[in-house]
Amino acid sequence: MRALQKTPAFTLIELLVVIAIIGVLAVLLLAALACAKEKSKVTRVRVELNNIGLAMEMYSADYAGKVPPVRVNCNSDLASHWCELPVELANDRYLPHGSQGGLEADMEDVFNPDHTYKYAAPGPQLLNGAPTANYSLWVPTNAPLDMSGGGKYFTDPKTSPVRWVIWSLGPQPNSARSLNDYAPLTGDSWYRTGQGGVIARFADRNGTQYNSQ
Repeated sequence: MRALQKTPAFTLIELLVVIAIIGVLAVLLLAALACAKEKSKVTRVRVELNNIGLAMEMYSADYAGKVPPVRVNCNSDLASHWCELPVELANDRYLPHGSQGGLEADMEDVFNPDHTYKYAAPGPQLLNGAPTANYSLWVPTNAPLDMSGGGKYFTDPKTSPVRWVIWSLGPQPNSARSLNDYAPLTGDSWYRTGQGGVIARFADRNGTQYNSQ
């Protein structure tokens, strides 16, 4: 009479090892997918900032070299919409127009839903819609060629090395890099994978445009 053969089976330890390996691979795959998704959004932001930069230059060409005023809001309902994109660009059809407060220029920051990309420039400023002292823009000493090191604030567009800057708060809007006191023009505030930071585009006094790196 032939003896019954035993069917090979995994031991409990072997099963635990296999499960652990699958878990590690799943974590690595999810991290890779998250990184790829972030890079895709960053690329989209750079394209949209480039388009806004073109709109800025078209506006400036049509208005004798001037750029729109910077808007700062202290009202509770619009306080988070500081340095919103200029309404003028939407009113004159350089950018799509929206009807929501703070989103009149309908270009939403990919990483900051319900808010536009940010805009700043030395010169005229509106506080809650009323003219006030000029906006102070911090600019590195050796801008635009070197955006590291020290710098100073400029309120006069005629003397500032940077004419205007537009930016996204980046994948981590509340990170220390994104909220750096000298953002968005200091290189220390610029986006780094996994560290947050702003994604910026700016123009020098001659109108040449640059991207944060």
